[in-house]
Amino acid sequence: MNKIVLSQENDPYFNLALEEELLRNACHDEVTLYLWQNEKTVVIGRNQNPYTECDIEQLKSNEVSLARRISGGGAVYHDLGNLNFTFIFKKEQENLEKQLEVIKGAVESFGLEVALSGRNDIVYQGKKFSGHAFYTEEGNGFHHGTLMVEVNLEQLERILKPSKLKLEAKGISSVKSRVINLKELNNAISVASLTEALIKSFMNVYGNVAAPVRYSKMTYTPLLMEKYFDNKWIYGESPKYNVIVERSTPSGNIQAFFNVEHGVVKFLKIYSDSLAILNFEEFENKFINIDFHQIMEKNLLEEIFRDLHENSFI
Repeated sequence: MNKIVLSQENDPYFNLALEEELLRNACHDEVTLYLWQNEKTVVIGRNQNPYTECDIEQLKSNEVSLARRISGGGAVYHDLGNLNFTFIFKKEQENLEKQLEVIKGAVESFGLEVALSGRNDIVYQGKKFSGHAFYTEEGNGFHHGTLMVEVNLEQLERILKPSKLKLEAKGISSVKSRVINLKELNNAISVASLTEALIKSFMNVYGNVAAPVRYSKMTYTPLLMEKYFDNKWIYGESPKYNVIVERSTPSGNIQAFFNVEHGVVKFLKIYSDSLAILNFEEFENKFINIDFHQIMEKNLLEEIFRDLHENSFI
């Protein structure tokens, strides 16, 4: 029987920990729809550098949390005007078409005609209101994303700092011009009404759905909470960089941060907003103690960019 899980908490660390635990406990012949909201939070992708994706000082002064998820993709801003969804399944139950049918059906029930755009967006007349990411682990997987209902767009623009590379690649000049709130399109859309529409659409598409289960801190403490709170997970190793090399590939953007001493690479850290989950450590170790000029002259970094594209599953 398929399930609906509702989080009654707005704590990003609780919600992300619960999401991963639901993933690990996915059952055969069952798809779970998990709906959740975060208080003001920037959530970065698995391989991203927080310092290049958001203004850390703005986060602190505006009391905005910073969290890292296990899926790939880019940084997103959450507040209580945003509704998050996650489809959780065993690999054999994966069906992106049905999952998108649930999302589109819910939004279109308010009289809006929406469309897919690129590798991970849903748009209305070219403006994005929903971004998606994907993750698989040991035969289990999830597809999750955002639904912008009434997000504070000024706060979003102030806090998120997407790389200029990314904006130029899509031919746009600012974060705010890229996105739109659903409430601007139909005043009847609220987080509550959209939640009801998603539940109804999920039941229509999947059928055989159990009554929704609610989770809160009063009744449940995710075992993985400590992981998501840990600064080592959130920030990773962020040294003082000397050289930054950026590339845009069909699968995503990649940044290589080099610490170079006397012309030789002493430290290398690679970040990406690709939806593919890649092991960059092998590449990073390969370039330690190598002449930096030789790396650039021989285009040795191109194998990273090629591998990124070839291993993308989107």
